[in-house]
Amino acid sequence: MRRLSRRNALSLVKELDAFPKVADSYVETSPSGGTVSIIAFSAMAVLAILEFFVYRDTWMKYEYEVDKDFSSKLRINVDITVAMKCQHVGADILDLAETMITSNGLQYEP
Repeated sequence: MRRLSRRNALSLVKELDAFPKVADSYVETSPSGGTVSIIAFSAMAVLAILEFFVYRDTWMKYEYEVDKDFSSKLRINVDITVAMKCQHVGADILDLAETMITSNGLQYEP
């Protein structure tokens, strides 16, 4: 295995270019091209400044409300399809306090 010396490695990195430059003989400058470039850069600068002002003036407002009705129950509808006979299917439903909720409201459909 050939080892690169520090000088060779440095020159290799300097020569590495992912976007090769266009030769100067292919570049042609014109006043109209310069004007378009100045207008485009000015438009980008104005848009960047306006976007900064929108970012600075934006506020997020969080609103929370506590549920004060402790006696009511939350109704949840769950639709589950199980590939077995209905008499073999059962459900043990517990709430967060691990209180058993009756399964009288369960509807078994063949």
